[in-house]
Amino acid sequence: MPCSDACGSTILQLLVFGLTNGAVVALNAVGFTLAYAVAGQINLAHGNVFALTVVLVASLARALGVTAADPPLVRIGLVVVLAGCGAAFGALLNLAVERLAFRPFGHHRDPLGPLIATVGLSFVLLQVAIWWHLAYNVPRPGHQGVNLPLLAMPDLLPAAELGGGGVSFTLKDGFVLTLAATVAAGLALLLARSRFGRLLRAAALDAEMAQLCGADPRRARALAFALSGALAGVGAAIFAAYYGGTTAQHGLRSGLSTMTAAVLGGVGSPGGALAGGLLLGVFGALSDYLLDAGWTPVLVLILLVGLLTFRPTGLFAGTSGAEAELDQTSASAPMTVTRRSSVGSRGLLALLLPLALAYPLVEHVTGWQRLPGATTALLLVTLAIGLSIVVGFAGLLDLGYAAFFAIGGYTAALLTGSGSHFAMALTGLLRQPWLALPLAGLVTAGCGMLFGLPAIRVRGEYLAIVTLALGEIVPGLILRLPSWTGGPRGMSGVPAASLGPWLPDSPVHSYALALGLAVFAYLTATRLADSRAGRAWAAVRDDEVAAGSIGVSATRARLLAFVIGAGYAGMAGAIYAGLHGHITPEQFDLTLSLMVLAAVAIGGRWGPAGVVLGALLVAAYDRLLLEAATDGLRALGAALDAPRLRLVDLRGDNFALFGLALYLATLLRARGKGLG
Repeated sequence: MPCSDACGSTILQLLVFGLTNGAVVALNAVGFTLAYAVAGQINLAHGNVFALTVVLVASLARALGVTAADPPLVRIGLVVVLAGCGAAFGALLNLAVERLAFRPFGHHRDPLGPLIATVGLSFVLLQVAIWWHLAYNVPRPGHQGVNLPLLAMPDLLPAAELGGGGVSFTLKDGFVLTLAATVAAGLALLLARSRFGRLLRAAALDAEMAQLCGADPRRARALAFALSGALAGVGAAIFAAYYGGTTAQHGLRSGLSTMTAAVLGGVGSPGGALAGGLLLGVFGALSDYLLDAGWTPVLVLILLVGLLTFRPTGLFAGTSGAEAELDQTSASAPMTVTRRSSVGSRGLLALLLPLALAYPLVEHVTGWQRLPGATTALLLVTLAIGLSIVVGFAGLLDLGYAAFFAIGGYTAALLTGSGSHFAMALTGLLRQPWLALPLAGLVTAGCGMLFGLPAIRVRGEYLAIVTLALGEIVPGLILRLPSWTGGPRGMSGVPAASLGPWLPDSPVHSYALALGLAVFAYLTATRLADSRAGRAWAAVRDDEVAAGSIGVSATRARLLAFVIGAGYAGMAGAIYAGLHGHITPEQFDLTLSLMVLAAVAIGGRWGPAGVVLGALLVAAYDRLLLEAATDGLRALGAALDAPRLRLVDLRGDNFALFGLALYLATLLRARGKGLG
């Protein structure tokens, strides 16, 4: 029947698209799972290694000057050369990640230390990609932010049509699939027949036994990371030649897609990762066709969360494949927050509180006009305290904490915003800004319970990936529901929170609410630390089996931590939405989670008071030091007549600076434990 013919050709066309897209994901997934199989730890910087290599390949292609007018053999030969250059650059880059993020933690037996370190390094790599792009491109007038536009790249792969019967299959598609298959076959031969492959397989099976037999596990890990980076580099060359470049956020997206494919095929199985990548490509093509291309990243993340929660060994791994499952029992607490604040930190905090109370008056007298910035700093304090309960007290590494902040902000906007259809249907009392604050906290606490449900089944590194994915799902849903959330435009007309229905609106009210919320969060955290709940968190964090033997419910303890932490973030988000009057999804990206995590990492060793001081330090850097340094460099540029200095904006370097802060804090904490 004609319908059958049309449906058949459509399915074949989607299969072509899916396999072509999946080839790049498959190479990335094989490299990712190979490094994990040998090192036994996850590299969250893998996606940014891929993205930065794409930028390098695109830059080289432009520099060489080959265009679509050159002979096809010259263009195809250049793609092969670029694949070799990408492989070399990716290998060197991944070796640097192994040296900086994994080797320093080798003697501490802390599986979450390298994970957090790779998060920091991934942001450094993202910043390098931005700098690289800015060196080749002049920013467009009026362009705001640091989103990396597509790098222009010549069309190197000929698009000659080879298909028929209503199915398009170009020479470009055939070349991509052939190159990916050749690399995969060569890798399989290398692992099966070479001495190098035997070393990697021995280290993956039993590193201690391999060492007893004369092998060097450290050398095996370095070689595995080099090979992993080389595969990412080849995938980057294919991606650049096929699509033409990358964006700033593609590193995170490709990293999560890579992990999804690796888990789908069974972590630790290169063959399964290859099949998982191809299957994920077909899944993405079907999603693009049946739904919308914007929904595909969200569905991939939901698939990742579902796999990690219910099938962590992957679809293609047998039930006995324990080697394919992450070791979730040996993971230590990522950032333990001391239960009691040190005397020095409490004393410094006692000195700062009167200053905080008097600040609105001081600003009124001096005319500084920094009250919104001070309010934001206090909200960061609340976020840091909330995250310290989840990460420090309960030992649950949450990399998507900004999602709760977003849920609170959008809840307030939906309840009170002038552009909200939902608010229009409410009575006047229910639309009051002062009522939106506790309601946002309750809604977000409920979402915290939903987010915490995977914590019942997953541990350690898997939990970190799940929270990272959940943190990206929330902005994705916000973007895909424009009738409710305004989509990428956000929501406007959000009134500022007030101290009550009888008082007029004032910026001081938002400051007072933020200060009151921060003080409440701090006092609650200090009381919780010494309460029965705090002792339950410590018991579950240190030894879940021992805690269960004395009647402590790990499930209830974890859910309580997520609920309290989410509730704090939700109320802070509601105040933030009213403070600015307008919210967009970009305000709640992974950078915010990184800032809050850096505050906990910096001050956690001195207890809740140290977390407060760490948050204030991060806020002072973000709100004061960056601005002062930028003004100083611009003044110096004007004095020296240096155009680059006159246009400098250090806020665009935030990724590198916060990434380095998180990395160094994690490294110093690990060395402190080692000395202890």
